[in-house]
Amino acid sequence: MKQRKIFSQKSRNSLFQACLYSLLLAFVIFSKTRLSLATSPSPTPKATSTPIASPSATLTPSSTPSAQITTSPAEEEKVQEIRQAIQEKLTQIKEKIEKRAFVGNITEITDLNIILSNFRGKRRIRLNESTQVILANKKEGSAKDLAIDDKIIALGDLDTTETLEAKRIIVVPPPKTPPVKRLVFLGIISETNNKNSTLTITSSQNANQKITLKVSSETSLSNPISPQDNPSFKSLSAGQKILAVFPQTEENKTPTAKTLFLLTQ
Repeated sequence: MKQRKIFSQKSRNSLFQACLYSLLLAFVIFSKTRLSLATSPSPTPKATSTPIASPSATLTPSSTPSAQITTSPAEEEKVQEIRQAIQEKLTQIKEKIEKRAFVGNITEITDLNIILSNFRGKRRIRLNESTQVILANKKEGSAKDLAIDDKIIALGDLDTTETLEAKRIIVVPPPKTPPVKRLVFLGIISETNNKNSTLTITSSQNANQKITLKVSSETSLSNPISPQDNPSFKSLSAGQKILAVFPQTEENKTPTAKTLFLLTQ
């Protein structure tokens, strides 16, 4: 009986040790399993390309202002054509204005017809009952107030015969001071007077025709034959050929030479 108890006690101890050993082994195995799971690298996800949505509208780069503008030969030719067209148009307008406005002096008056004379020749002007006439005193007149040698401005329309159908006639008032008439004298210097600054010229065609002129600081003296020369009054002497330009003056008054051309080398 005592031996059975001893054996039973040993059996229990052995069974307890076996269970303890089993639990310990199970714990070790479980711990290794968790450690391997914790330290194992996780799979790296593959990078997938995400499509980028393209914009619906394309972007246009803004123009950058250049520092210098250049034109092509074709553009330059076009500019020249435009300039030429403008010039031709201005010429046409100018000619049109000139054809509708005549300026000159009356040379003939016949009833309602006037012949006007200017540097381009003679112009025919026709008046009518509706033609307005403005006199030199700014007052309104009539065709009867017009006279030979009156300087007028005639405005109107040209007909097929180049006659101006006048709508308005303006009489230009004469200048308050009439223009000075200039005379020309060609001859040979016969005498010079340094004291009075005068010289006497004898005509080349008539020895009896002489003229005495004053020479002042305003008198222009030159030598067209020898332009390099710079003649002066003191360099003038008898026997030299000279051309004098001077204003017309009253009798018994010595005119002052405007220009003297020395024609001697």
